[in-house]
Amino acid sequence: MDLDRVMNAADGEEVAVGARTARDLTWKDGLDAFTCTECGRCKVACPTFLTGKPLSQKWVHDSIKHHLLDRREAIVVPRAADAPDPLPALVPDVIGEDTLWACTTCGYCESACPIELEHLPKFYRLRQQRVMMEGAFPHELRALFDAYESQGNPWGLPADTRGDWARQLGVPVASTPEAMREVEWLYYVGSAASFDPRGQKIATAFVRILQHAGVRFAILGAGETSTGECMRRLGNEMLFRALAEPLVERLGALGVTRIVTTDPHAFNSLKNEYPALGGRYEVVHHTQLIARLVDEGRIAPQATAARVVFHDPCYLGRHNGEYEAPRSVLRRVARDAPAAIELERDRAMCCGAGGGRMWLEESIGTRINVARVEQVLAADPGIIATACPYCAVMLGDGLKALGREEDVLVRDVAELVAASLPSADAAQAAPR
Repeated sequence: MDLDRVMNAADGEEVAVGARTARDLTWKDGLDAFTCTECGRCKVACPTFLTGKPLSQKWVHDSIKHHLLDRREAIVVPRAADAPDPLPALVPDVIGEDTLWACTTCGYCESACPIELEHLPKFYRLRQQRVMMEGAFPHELRALFDAYESQGNPWGLPADTRGDWARQLGVPVASTPEAMREVEWLYYVGSAASFDPRGQKIATAFVRILQHAGVRFAILGAGETSTGECMRRLGNEMLFRALAEPLVERLGALGVTRIVTTDPHAFNSLKNEYPALGGRYEVVHHTQLIARLVDEGRIAPQATAARVVFHDPCYLGRHNGEYEAPRSVLRRVARDAPAAIELERDRAMCCGAGGGRMWLEESIGTRINVARVEQVLAADPGIIATACPYCAVMLGDGLKALGREEDVLVRDVAELVAASLPSADAAQAAPR
């Protein structure tokens, strides 16, 4: 890929990353622009379009199509190596900066498209060019990039405290291949559950479930590092590699073969992107493992939660097709299941955190998390359940913005299950 060429370029050799002009678009990008039927289905549940941002897949394809037509001669006619390029930059001349950075990468537009046009690969390349070649990106990202570079997490908290949340829980830390061979699963915790107080509650609840079920598992503690997923979505491919490659090496040295995680973004990267870096594992989301434990009779959650509705995390549902596992578990813990659990899964709107948007301010239109919470509140929930630490934060903040945080709760599936266990473990695992 482009980054490999940059890293291996000879001194003085100019190599570009990402897509700057129309020449950098792939043949598929051009085909998509001209085959778009302009039906507008991509806008029906696009979180950016619905909240007043200047982005829809239809608009982007239309802009590129007209640009290719208008500049067709400059694109196809050869030019001398020392001649100035007559083509303008795609960003911001064809696609605006606000359009580029508005995308949450939720994938709704691609899943809704009747002819399966692509949107995200092109936007990733556009972001790569802006970040790595131009140094042009939203100002909030400078501190985020620095935090990941220095400490490997978005908060910039000391990397060696990554496992402190589990210190009082009796969680084994695997630091040798011998220790790794003694466990069934490596629990990859991720940055949100390691450093953020809301995520730590989710991690604690999941640990209690595993302990209650007698699952042999371990974490890496201070030896765990970020998957780098957020950096890739934001176009900082170099930093993604700098984070991902040492993690692949670490997991390989320990002989890790099975990973469970409470973070759908880490789940997606470890499962779908790490094989290209040499990291091949069996990767499951924590709701999938909890569902297995229920089916095997290793845990028996009780129906204790009232009026639960479920918000699908984009990187669990749309990106990985897992809709049933969390629902099967919730049907066991919700007193009024199944009627109260279901929201529209195919059109489930993003919480607003994906694509690095968790770390960016929203200055245009309505806040996505507030709009999503308003949708969910129409179902009159007592509890909004989800299965992602970032969704939990965004939905909780949305409730606060609407003044509903006292009468509606946000809970991860693991928290609801842990609180329902028919033993002393339930009291310990209940979220506070």
